[in-house]
This record gives sequence, structure tokens and C-alpha cells, in this order.
Amino acid sequence: CAVHAAAGVLVGACALYNITASCFRRDTHLKINAIVYSMAVAWELKQTLHHLSATQRCEPVLEITEAA
Repeated sequence: CAVHAAAGVLVGACALYNITASCFRRDTHLKINAIVYSMAVAWELKQTLHHLSATQRCEPVLEITEAA
């Protein structure tokens, strides 16, 4: 879960950079990168939420007591 969250922050920064850069420089590759990184942000958010919901569905482990 933490790996996906960290990756989401990283690709979010990349997306923000490419969106900002494409506003000032009209290079096609910056627009393509902005789209790809934005899609990666959505993917990592989906994966992070999936892992968080999976941990809430887990049943607690019951303690095993030794017989006397």
C-alpha cells in the first residue's frame, strides 16, 4: 500500500511538472507525458484504495490458547 502511495506522489509530481511545462512550451512530448503521468496517478490511486479496502475486510487473527 505504501509503495503505491509513494509511487502516486512521485508520478503526481511528474504530471504536475509536465502540465505546467506544456503551458509554457508547446512541445508535443510534454502533453503526451502529462496524459501518461495523469493516468498513472489515477492507476496508483486505484491500487492504493484497493489495498486499503482489502485490509479492512480482513478478519482478525484469533489467539490460540494452550490446553492445560
